[in-house]
Formats: sequence, structure tokens, C-alpha cells
Amino acid sequence: MTLVSDDETDPVRSAIRRKEAWTLEAARRLRAGADRHLLLGPWTVTSDRPAGIALDPHDYYSEAPYYWPSPDDPSGPYILRDGHPNPERFAANRNALTATCDTIFSLGAAAYLFDDVRYARRAARVIQSWFLNPKTRMNPSLEFASAIRGLNTGRPAGILEGRAFIRAIQGMEFLSRTGNWDPKDEAGVHRWFEDYLRWLTQSKYGLEEKANGNYQASWWTAQTAAVASFVDNDTVQKMAFNHYRDRIFPRQIGPDGSTPRDEARASAWYSVFNLEALTLVCRIAEVHGADLWSLHARNGADLNSVIKYLEPFLADPHKWSREQIPDLDTETLYFLALAGMGLKKPEYIALYQKIERPDRAWLSLVDLLVGRWEASGHQTRH
Repeated sequence: MTLVSDDETDPVRSAIRRKEAWTLEAARRLRAGADRHLLLGPWTVTSDRPAGIALDPHDYYSEAPYYWPSPDDPSGPYILRDGHPNPERFAANRNALTATCDTIFSLGAAAYLFDDVRYARRAARVIQSWFLNPKTRMNPSLEFASAIRGLNTGRPAGILEGRAFIRAIQGMEFLSRTGNWDPKDEAGVHRWFEDYLRWLTQSKYGLEEKANGNYQASWWTAQTAAVASFVDNDTVQKMAFNHYRDRIFPRQIGPDGSTPRDEARASAWYSVFNLEALTLVCRIAEVHGADLWSLHARNGADLNSVIKYLEPFLADPHKWSREQIPDLDTETLYFLALAGMGLKKPEYIALYQKIERPDRAWLSLVDLLVGRWEASGHQTRH
């Protein structure tokens, strides 16, 4: 699969069935989340459309979060207020995409790990509505994402919003393992993602995002690696891994582990956002037999350097001396667990376990993977 291997999920599934102690709390949360998602959706890209924008009703559309009407020219092009989200922007498609992908992951994982056909059937319906139904499906591109009113109808930065697909892909891979997904629908979704991968790697916006020198390029790489994994495109997947090795990591990371281009933003937490993407690329590579965890830049920095640089601020965000507009989103800190396992650093897992986090299906799965890692002989608590 894309984010987890058979060597991990099969033992986790067996341990859940045996009700081993280390599975109980995370499995309870995962099932409770799946039960909630049974009652949600399905969502469609066609149900909410922006006013005054002429688009195909199947085109995904969103507006850049930090752009506002100008006080000097309210009817003119919007202006940037970095770090301050505009609550009036059109975000319905983005919210629906996030909800769709979270639900697919939650139900797909639960369908496989608990062998419950109810979750599988509901996941399949949610997938059908967003990706397959001719009346409601999304066109496979983000050409019109992160638009700025009065300036454009989309930007390369909108590709960031596609990072939600990574979890949906993992949920669909779980769903496929259950045997309760119509093979025609599964093939149709693969075709959708083949088209999306082509757009991601060949479109003007995709190529611009690939060449961007900050967190956006990191997330382009993570998406490309994940989608290529899902559609079995080994050539593109290797390209993504090589892009990480040759251009992403060595050009972004300072000798001290900082990412200066991300810290230049109004929220220096973009450094954490970037680290999440870097870790996902390493994780996907690991599942597919490639080692990016041990990569060193010419300046001597490695992924440990990046984590060590940010670690004091993750444990206590108030120690970060730079101005921060939003609070740190602790949901992103699962990367500490993935890095702890990948780099064989139990102290990263110990920090992850100490940080208060929201109740999310993805974090429940991460907790199960960590539990299995600990049960197999690794220790994180001291």
C-alpha cells in the first residue's frame, strides 16, 4: 500500500481481533470515528458553486485563504494579509474535499481492520459520489484552486489542497483489501487518479509547484509519490523520490535544520507543515523499499537535524520566538511517530505520545502502528 505495509497492517489487524492491550484504546477511537462517518456525506463538488465565476460545474474551485478586499478599492483585486484567513472566501469545495477524504480513510481503515461490511459500503458510496458519478464527479485537476478574486481563477499553490487525497488513497487501499468494493468502481477511481497524476506532473501549474522552493514543492512531491503508488506508476514514483533526494531536501534545509523560506512567512509553523510533507515522502519511500530517511544534504543536515531544530518548539510552542498568528495544529505532529519508527528514534515517539492531539482516524491508525512497533520490541517510554 502507500503509507503502511503488509508487515504492519496484518499484525495490527490480528492483534485487534485478539484484543491485545496495546490495541484497545486506539481501536476504540478508530471504530467510534468510523461510526460517526457512517452518518456523514456523501459530498459532491457540484453541490456548491461560486457566484459570478464561469466554470464547468465539475471543476473544483477554491479561493486563497489570506486575500481580502482592498479597503481602498473594495470592488478591485483582493490584497494579501498573510496569516489572516478571510472567512468570506469561497471554501465549500475545499471543505467538502477534506470531509470526503477523511471519511474515505476512516471508513476504509475500519472496514479492513474490523472486517465490517457496513463501513465498506458507505466508503464506496462516498467514493462514487466524489470521483465517479457522471452527475457529481470532480474533474481530475486543481486548475481552479486557491484563486484570488480580481486577479486569477486559480494558482499553483492550490495544489496544496490535494494533499487530502493522500489519506483517501490509503483508505481506498484498505477498502480494496476487504473484497467489498465493486471492481468496476475501483478501476474507475484508478483511471481518475491516472488523469490527476498526468495533470499534476505535466500541467503548467503542476510544473511550477514542483519547482517552488518551499513547503509547496515538498507537498507536490508527497502527492506525486502517493498517487503514483496508488496507480502503480513506478516511473513517476521514482521520479518523485529522486526529486526529493536531488532538489527538495538539499535545497531547502539549512545547516542547522531550519527551513528559512518557510520561516519567512507570517507563520513560521510553515516549517512544521513542510516537515510533515518531508516525512510523508520518506514514509512512502520506506514502504516501497527505498531509503530516504538517511539522506544527508551537502551542508551536513539530515532529517534528524530538522526535527531537532523544531523539537523544543513542538514540546512547548511558546518557546518559538518568531511571531505566530495561528496556533500550532497538533494534528500534524504524527510525523514524529513516523520519523521515530523510520529513523529508529524512540525519543521522537515519546514526544509524540506526550503531546495532546485531536481525535482523528488517521492519528488512531498511527497510534496502532506505534503500538505494534513497541510491542515488537522497541521501547519509547523511559
